[in-house]
Formats: sequence, structure tokens, C-alpha cells
Amino acid sequence: MRDEHCNRLVVSTAETSGDRLLAELIGGLRARGAQVPIVGNVGPLAMAAGATLLPGIVPVPPAMGLAEVFSSIQTHRRNRTTMLAALQPGDTLLTVDSPDLHLGLAKAAKRSGYRTIGYVSPQLWAWRPGRAPGIATAFDLLLCLFPFEPALYAGTGLDARWVGHPAVDRVRPSTRESGVIALFPGSRPAELRRHLDVYLRTARLTGAREILIAAAPGLDLPATPGVPVVSSAEALARADRALSKSGTVTLELAMAGIPTVVAHRVSPLTYWLGRALVRGVRHIALPNVLLHREAVAEFVQHLDPTVLAAALARAATPPTEALAAILGPKGVADRAAAAILGLYHETTGYPSPEIAFRSRRYLLF
Repeated sequence: MRDEHCNRLVVSTAETSGDRLLAELIGGLRARGAQVPIVGNVGPLAMAAGATLLPGIVPVPPAMGLAEVFSSIQTHRRNRTTMLAALQPGDTLLTVDSPDLHLGLAKAAKRSGYRTIGYVSPQLWAWRPGRAPGIATAFDLLLCLFPFEPALYAGTGLDARWVGHPAVDRVRPSTRESGVIALFPGSRPAELRRHLDVYLRTARLTGAREILIAAAPGLDLPATPGVPVVSSAEALARADRALSKSGTVTLELAMAGIPTVVAHRVSPLTYWLGRALVRGVRHIALPNVLLHREAVAEFVQHLDPTVLAAALARAATPPTEALAAILGPKGVADRAAAAILGLYHETTGYPSPEIAFRSRRYLLF
């Protein structure tokens, strides 16, 4: 039995989506027989999967955009200090997504001699492509969701590997009940404030037989008479059409073959900063970004229920097969676990797994 304070995987997530990704990864590690202790800044899903919350970590409500994150920056800094102070010889640091909050932590840990792993590449293809060398100084290993991302780090010395996108493993068989519209307003309080009311007004204009509100794990939604709140899994399984915020859920809806309209609103400051910083990307919905065309109708900032309802009525089935070819085969958590255990083996002598998956070569956009 290993000492629980040695050779740990010290992890940090900052969002509900990162917590879910980490929980899936822990499942992949355990399926491979890895009993490495996992501790850190984790959410309820990761803790349910077997991770332990590090003493002194203060949970931060999920936020989106620079304007929203700014209000909690001091708490994030204190959590980073707590994480760094908790690192012990033999530990490996893993950060999940949220690069603006995690790159500083990873760089500090790497400078102190710890092995560091990043799960989810920053979106260099959308903004600030010159960040690649700086990101390379933060990580020994970077696990990428999209096949074109490893090439963005060519020449930096970073071991960047494509493991695939988790959306391919999250889709379950659906019943597609006629007249059922599912709303996916988001997992952050600010998203709910900006989306839920306009989504409900939109859905009612469609004459839907039933409206479902999909709730992220651990999120309490206000009661809406006659509109049940269900899990995202149930909403994905039953929906005939969907109205969704941008983000990973748009890929899950596309992979489920559900006609979808994406409607997203952020704070005015975040919107202005996004327009100033993002270059070369014309879309916000990930299916559209990946396919370079508007396969899914999308609306940003100015959300009119009448316009959205009309878009929902004419929404077509998304191109699932074309997206599947980009996102990769099933087994994402297993491939990510294999890559992590390979690096972990170099540091701790833990049994090295055989990595059966090999990335193909892909051209950049």
C-alpha cells in the first residue's frame, strides 16, 4: 500500500464542465487499475468519483468571461496558493481547462520541479495564437480534445496529444419525443440570469407539447410552473428540438442528432473584449466552428424570442457523421488515463500502460 501523501495526482478544476471531465477521467484511471490518490480543488462530481477536496480550498461559483471571473479573482488566487503549498515530493499536478486560472499555477509548479499535465488545450485557434510557447512552459503533457490542436504546439517542445472529445462518449440512445423542446440555459448563475427567461418565452411561442429545462449537476434552478427541471441526460434522450447556450453541450446535442438553435448572451464588457481579441473565428457554436459553416443556427447577444422560435421551427438535423469524424472514436477517458499514467510512470514507477490509441495526422484549419 502506498503512503497516501506520496505520489499523488494533485488536480484543479474551476468549472462544472471541468469537474465532469475530471470525474470521467478518474473513472478511466480506476478502470485501468490505477489507485493513485487524487486530491485538490475539485467539485462534487469528481469527489463522487473518488477525489478528495484539499483542505483550505474555497469553492468558487462558476463564471464565464473576464468580467465575470474578475469578481472572484482573489479567491482563485488564494486557492492557487493553497494548491502550491500542498504539493509534496512525488506529486504530479493536473489542471483541467480554465487556462486563465490554471496557467499560473502550472508554471509555478513546474518551476518548482513538479511534473504538470493540462487537460484541454486553450483555444489558440480562436484567439492569441502566440500563446503556444508560453503554454509549453507550463506543462510537460497537454491532452487535446480536437485533432488539429497538437500541431499548434509544433516546435515548442511540449508533448501535446489528441485524445478525442468527451461528447462522443456522453451520447446515449434517444427516444426523440415529438413536440418536446429542451432548454439548456447553462451551468453558471450569470448564464441562467441571461438565458432562462428568454428561452422560456421562445419555447412557449413554438407551441411545444412539453418544455424541459436541463439542469447541470449540483445546480438549483428556480421552479417554473408547468416546466419540469430534468437532468441533462434525460433532456438529451427525450428532446425533439433544443435551445442551448454555446459550449460543449452543443456538440452533445449534435452528436445526439437533435435539431438545435444556439442562443448565447454575455456581459457587455465580455462581449466587447471577445470581439476585440478573437480573430479568424466566425462562429460560437462548436459544431459550426469545427465544420466551418453554420450547421446549427446561432444567435449572439441580441436574443429575440420571436426570431429564435422561428429558427427552432426550421432547424434541421445536425451533421452527426461529419462531426464524429472530427471528434474521434469512443473511449476518450481511457485514452486520457493512459497518457497520464504514462507520464506518471516516469515520475513514480507506477506500472506503465499500453496505449492502444494512436493519433492520425490532421491538417490545420
